[in-house]
Amino acid sequence: MEVQFKGKTIYFNGDVLDTFDEHGPYCHEVEALGSDDDGVEYSAIGISNGVHGEIIEIEEDTIEVLD
Repeated sequence: MEVQFKGKTIYFNGDVLDTFDEHGPYCHEVEALGSDDDGVEYSAIGISNGVHGEIIEIEEDTIEVLD
């Protein structure tokens, strides 16, 4: 999944740092790891489909740059 953030495209490709809640087998609330074209890493809260490990939604107001 691609998200625009402060003029950059961030790619969330299914890497999950933590799972907060599971709403059945196909909906997991997660902390997702993403990166931009410059290699800067970001984290954000989002929804994973669980089975395929695909991030299907990102809460854009939760995006943070990782140090």
